[in-house]
Amino acid sequence: MALKMVLADAKIWKNIIESLTLLDEANFIASDRGIELRAMDPSRVAMVDFFLPASAFEEYECSEVTRLGINLDEMTQIMRRAGTSDELLMELEGTTKLVMTFKGQNVRSFGISLLDLGESEYPAPTIDSKVKIKLTADALQQAVKDAEIIGDHIRIVAEDHGITLSASSETKDVKITIEKDSDVIAEFNVREESSAMYSLSYLSEMTKAIKASELVMIAFSASMPIQLEFPIVAGGKLTYYLAPRIET
Repeated sequence: MALKMVLADAKIWKNIIESLTLLDEANFIASDRGIELRAMDPSRVAMVDFFLPASAFEEYECSEVTRLGINLDEMTQIMRRAGTSDELLMELEGTTKLVMTFKGQNVRSFGISLLDLGESEYPAPTIDSKVKIKLTADALQQAVKDAEIIGDHIRIVAEDHGITLSASSETKDVKITIEKDSDVIAEFNVREESSAMYSLSYLSEMTKAIKASELVMIAFSASMPIQLEFPIVAGGKLTYYLAPRIET
């Protein structure tokens, strides 16, 4: 079993790993296509779907499909030690350890033990979203931050003229409106006016993917799961799915 992955810029992997805070541990699947991950968060409210193609790597060798059970908190700690100009080499040592080597002003190798997380597989959700809006990831993150100081949930409403995000509590409220002709909107497709409410704590974690991508595609329908798709390097993507809050 041979697995070797080299990224010219360690920051690429660092930003990806720091965007996976919804997960405690997960199976990365390496194949000749690249490396991917699809997992549910512990409460099974959200799903993460990630893919980075082999073409994103300076060097990529994978002799067979390989599962890498990773404690993501441990990997995050290691990736925080990456230097600004470091190259990252990841390769298997035997079948139970992943060695992560930073090459920059010096050479530093960290070993992380692989976990046996079984072979649970989750199908990608099939959702016919009536709303698809691509905008800057920063615009979404700032709206989420505005809403976080007000309440625990955010309502997202898409209409012909634009998108509105709002939150309220007993004593205060906020409303953020982004018109479809705004500079922060790259694509705007509303087939049906839609409204849904989602957890801000989850969306806050999801918008950390701004480190890995400048844009995000929001897709949802009335009272349906929301999909946030962040395009990343070399045609890769980081996608989140979040169930709506059921209103009574």
